[in-house]
Amino acid sequence: MKRREHLRLFILSAMLTGLLAGCQTNPLQKNAYTLQAADVKRLFSGHTVESYNLNTKNTSFTFYDAKGRALQERLWARRTGSRKVTADGQICLSFDNKEPRCRHIVREGERYYKVLPDRSGRLVHIVRYRYFSPANALNKK
Repeated sequence: MKRREHLRLFILSAMLTGLLAGCQTNPLQKNAYTLQAADVKRLFSGHTVESYNLNTKNTSFTFYDAKGRALQERLWARRTGSRKVTADGQICLSFDNKEPRCRHIVREGERYYKVLPDRSGRLVHIVRYRYFSPANALNKK
C-alpha cells in the first residue's frame, strides 16, 4: 500500500475508535433498583439538580418546578422546557420544542442515574445525578 492509503486507514481507525469510546456506558450494578413514579417526583420536583452526561462529559444544572416546567443551564446557555413523570416512573424532558425523551431513574447505593437500554436490552447509565438542591438555585444568579 501507498503511504497515503496507510494514512487514510490510520485516520479511519482512529475516528472509529473515538466514536466507540464516546459511546461507552456502564451497566447497572446488582444492587441497583428502578425508582417508582412517587420517588422520582419527590427527588426532582422543586429541586435544582446537577447532572453529568457520561457520554458527552457535559455538566448541566436543571430546576424542576412543581408545575411541570424545567429551567436548565448547560454549555453556558439557559433553556426552558417541560418535564413530567410517567406512571411507570420515567422522567420525561423536552427542550426547544422537541419531542420529550423519557428515561427511568435508578439508584445504586447513594447514587442516582438516568438509564437507557442498550442494543441488547440491558440498562446502562447515561447520566449521573450528582447533587439535589432544594429550591431554584438558577434564579439566584
